[in-house]
Amino acid sequence: MVLHHNLMVCFVGTYTDKGSEGIYRINFNANNKTIEKFNLAYKIKDPTYFAIDRERHILYSTCRIDGEAGVSSFKYWPEQDSLNFINYNISEKKQPCHLSIDSNKQLLITSNYHENKMIVYNTLEGIILNYPKTFSHEGKSINHERQDMPHIHSSILTKDNKYILSVDLGIDKIIVYELDGSELNQINDLTFKFPDGTGPRHIVCSNSQNYYVISELTSEIFVLKYKPSEESLFDNIQIISSTSPEYNGIKSGAAIRIHPSNKFLYTSDRGNNSINLFSILPDGKLNYLNSFSCEGDSPRDFNIDPSGNFLFCANEKSNNVSIFSIGKGNGMLNFITSQEVNSPTAIEFV
Repeated sequence: MVLHHNLMVCFVGTYTDKGSEGIYRINFNANNKTIEKFNLAYKIKDPTYFAIDRERHILYSTCRIDGEAGVSSFKYWPEQDSLNFINYNISEKKQPCHLSIDSNKQLLITSNYHENKMIVYNTLEGIILNYPKTFSHEGKSINHERQDMPHIHSSILTKDNKYILSVDLGIDKIIVYELDGSELNQINDLTFKFPDGTGPRHIVCSNSQNYYVISELTSEIFVLKYKPSEESLFDNIQIISSTSPEYNGIKSGAAIRIHPSNKFLYTSDRGNNSINLFSILPDGKLNYLNSFSCEGDSPRDFNIDPSGNFLFCANEKSNNVSIFSIGKGNGMLNFITSQEVNSPTAIEFV
């Protein structure tokens, strides 16, 4: 969102064990395409992933406090350009890897890769309430190094707010939970199974209720058409490489995002340090268009500003956030500039 003085405000999450101190702010002038301000927005340990309630200017973040981990919330005040702490809830030993909120902005869902936990919190005007619900999975898959146990990597609510989809890299499945009032129940019959060794990582949804899952271990995108019934939730209508079809090197799919126009989809891959562009066809399937250098090393996360004009990429190992303009009508990326940030892991716009 373009704020006062035509500035976009972007928050950058980081690991804080290599020189970073917490959540950083980039104020970017959308008119002349320059960084006008970069500083520490809030000092906190390991704010490695975000979720945003843009209407209320509430930023949710993972965090670590007194050796334990959980989630925290902040209020952004545009007039003062300040990020103020609201509260936190610490209920995990190791860091969650993904956050999401429901469309009503009342549920906050964390996914914990290391602890095999999905935790669902209630929220009230940005306050993270006590007594969350905790869920875990069972099983393993064929990759002995990465799939010796369940590893929940992301969880989101369906757009109709009927189900939580919990994507598990360790067991190659989406575990489905039905939301019934205040109750959540796992529906085993609706579990979606990926091919063994796929390693599904993140999931996004288009306006047309098609879901797109990027796999970390095979660098693929699974296009799932949402068709809820008693037997299944999805038809898998396409599997396509998440990077250049010519690339045959190390596979390490990372982030996946849909452009606000719903015409394009982007992925990042840490194997070849790329950001990849696809067009979304009328039936929901994807058509590969192009790949671009992430202008760094290990593009763990990226995000697109709400106007759809810019993409910011967090390159974790090269300690920089690269900024691109997005071509109107064609989605093509053009590199603009880079901002040094130690161990960046997450990007979010307010």
